[in-house]
Amino acid sequence: MNDRDHRRLKVCFVIPSLAGGGAERVAVQVLNALSDQRWDRSMYLFEGGGPYVADVSSSIRLEIAAASSRPARWRALRRFIRRARPDVIVAFLSYLSVLTAARAAGVGARVIFAIGTPMSAFLTDADYRWSRPWQRRLFTTAMRIGCAVADLIVATSQGVADDLVDSFGGNPARVRVVHNPVDLTAIAAAAQEPIDELDAARWHPPVIVAAGRLAEAKNYPLLIEAFEILRERTPASLFILGQGDQEPAVRAMIQNRGLGGSVHLCGFRKNPWSYIARADVFALTSRYEGFGNVLVEAMACGVPVVATSSSGTQEIVTTGADGLLVDRHEPVAVAAALAEVLGNADERRRMADTARRHVERYRTESVALAYDRALTEALA
Repeated sequence: MNDRDHRRLKVCFVIPSLAGGGAERVAVQVLNALSDQRWDRSMYLFEGGGPYVADVSSSIRLEIAAASSRPARWRALRRFIRRARPDVIVAFLSYLSVLTAARAAGVGARVIFAIGTPMSAFLTDADYRWSRPWQRRLFTTAMRIGCAVADLIVATSQGVADDLVDSFGGNPARVRVVHNPVDLTAIAAAAQEPIDELDAARWHPPVIVAAGRLAEAKNYPLLIEAFEILRERTPASLFILGQGDQEPAVRAMIQNRGLGGSVHLCGFRKNPWSYIARADVFALTSRYEGFGNVLVEAMACGVPVVATSSSGTQEIVTTGADGLLVDRHEPVAVAAALAEVLGNADERRRMADTARRHVERYRTESVALAYDRALTEALA
């Protein structure tokens, strides 16, 4: 009988850090939710800090690399794998570093890639160094090799899975679609908490809330341009939750268009759900989304959503039922969708009720079971 039958299986999630992003939150939620009776759980970070560190269960071993350079971090991860001897490793974001370190460690650990972004879109994202042609070619080649060598790939949506197969030669037989989790109970509780006093004082309905990194891929300029058009007929307010390197440009755009009194940049909020739950509509104008965690969270708060159409958002939003998808990523089209939702209170209530029902399929417990099946499959 295999030794694995007599002990808890060792699983390690590896991620660069626990900074405030969607992948980081998913990694923590899924690892926390995996059965402690079945899995001996650990998490490895290339650097410490981040708002989600405090959310990691005390029953999970948390290891942080004591190295600064990329090669030193790779060597530290290899040493950790040799020492901890995990049965299966799940790589979030740092796919190739984790794969090569695991193979070099030589302990037989299976490696799963957890991919939440359409990688072909990621390659053209101005936020990342892969935007240079030779680096795109290098990364594409490396990802093709990685997809061929990884034991299993978990894609957060069918769109992400299709992109891996079509663009990087991923084997459909080794790609599994597992949606990102949502802790519906925690969101319901967090939604009841008050918002910041300063924000409460300038909360003038109807209110649109947006949340996410202030990054090029999230396309906040599109939202601001659409909001400017909307303001011509609807005296709405817009609250943007998040931080990022595009903040100076976004702030300047708001001021240049004379929207400083109605568009509010709130920075990172540990509890965005208290804002979202009070909104009349939630808006997401990303150029692309692998899934769109924040859309599901907004729907869990009982708020109708308006989102630009992409492979990830199409899998979440049923247009006309729980929100509206905008096929044309243009200000006039986004403004029209926002106006349609804000202009009909009965429709907003109906969409909100439908949204709450639809998000039940993303419960953390259900997603953790799907991950459990993927981990088990990789070990088979």
